[in-house]
Amino acid sequence: MHQSINQPNFDYWRLRPFAPAQGTCLCQTADIAVNSAREFKFGRGKNSFSMFVVRTEAGFYGYLNLCPHFSLPLNYRAEEFLNASGSLIRCSMHFAEFRLEDGYCVSGAAEKCFLDPVPIYEEEEALYIGDKPPCP
Repeated sequence: MHQSINQPNFDYWRLRPFAPAQGTCLCQTADIAVNSAREFKFGRGKNSFSMFVVRTEAGFYGYLNLCPHFSLPLNYRAEEFLNASGSLIRCSMHFAEFRLEDGYCVSGAAEKCFLDPVPIYEEEEALYIGDKPPCP
């Protein structure tokens, strides 16, 4: 298991190989439909940085694409991160399920663990990685 056992690690994403720089543009907000998710990769090979963004009615949530149970990618197929009803994030390998809004595992092999969050912010109808810079 990696570092996010019983609490989310808000800085773990920065330590991953190929982690994008703060302020990197991910996509336009319209590129992710409500109640869906989209994967973003940086770098190549086994050590590429993989994250995904979930969009709900309440907003956008970013996470590393790593199951805390065994550090494998959550998705088996591209863009398939949610359960059939779109109400939870699902690990396709172990069927653990996580809440959309905080990545907390509510059932399965990683129960009571968290996904590692990746901070994202919205500005001018686009999504960026990292914390929103302060206004000048």
